[in-house]
Amino acid sequence: MTDDPSVRHTAPSSPDTGPVHDEQTETADGTAVDGNIHVGYWDSADDDRSLNQATDRLTDLVAERLATAPGQRLLDVGCGTGRPALRIARATGARVSGISVSDEDIDLARTRADAAALAGRVDFRYADACALPFDAASFDGAWAIECLMHISDRTAALTEIARTLRPGSPLVVTDVLLRAPVTGDAAETVRQTCRAFRSPGFPGPVELRTALDRAGLETVEFNDIGEHVRRTYQAFADAFDGVRPTPGDPHYEFFTSTRSLPRFGALPEVGYVFLVARRR
Repeated sequence: MTDDPSVRHTAPSSPDTGPVHDEQTETADGTAVDGNIHVGYWDSADDDRSLNQATDRLTDLVAERLATAPGQRLLDVGCGTGRPALRIARATGARVSGISVSDEDIDLARTRADAAALAGRVDFRYADACALPFDAASFDGAWAIECLMHISDRTAALTEIARTLRPGSPLVVTDVLLRAPVTGDAAETVRQTCRAFRSPGFPGPVELRTALDRAGLETVEFNDIGEHVRRTYQAFADAFDGVRPTPGDPHYEFFTSTRSLPRFGALPEVGYVFLVARRR
């Protein structure tokens, strides 16, 4: 196998999102979201889950679609600080490899794995989604939670992920979705959000479906669950309220404004995709 955890770092072919995640680590690893750097899922308007519980709920929905058996091997593309990987490994008995372009996230994820006594089944390493350090057909399933929005060539990333999957294995993708083009003030809000998260642009439905097909992946489910995750943006704004990035950082104003994330999340053009695909 070529998946040596000591793989040498190379410049990622996707935008360098490491510093963005590092800036968010203080909040993401705190009690507000407890290591989850992704949206939460609420079943209905009456669902009273906390943000912490709702983010775990999204992870559980991903795990359900993976339908994993104990001992199988899974890939977490864009693992963050490791909570989803550890949660899925614990619930399913699977072995999980997580990758990220943030050294700080990887360090935190490894610390979490040690604390959970799961280091023997869950490993984390620095790697680029467009150049994965794994042999072909290494995994029984994979997921990418809010990873593709940071990558310019999504077809290349999906092709690389598909390469590492065994035929018939599932890939679950959840991500911000731009339902329709935006203009005027809405377009500026989207541009500001893209800059803050170092995204080249949020994908649309046609782009994602085309990229999946070109990558040799068959789409099994393609759902826009935007209304189930929308309250996340205000909840995260509240969680970030006491966190102050370095004033010289280009994202300072965005992350210290309690209005920026909610304004973006309220746009009707902003959805959230939950898709399942299989390697042909």
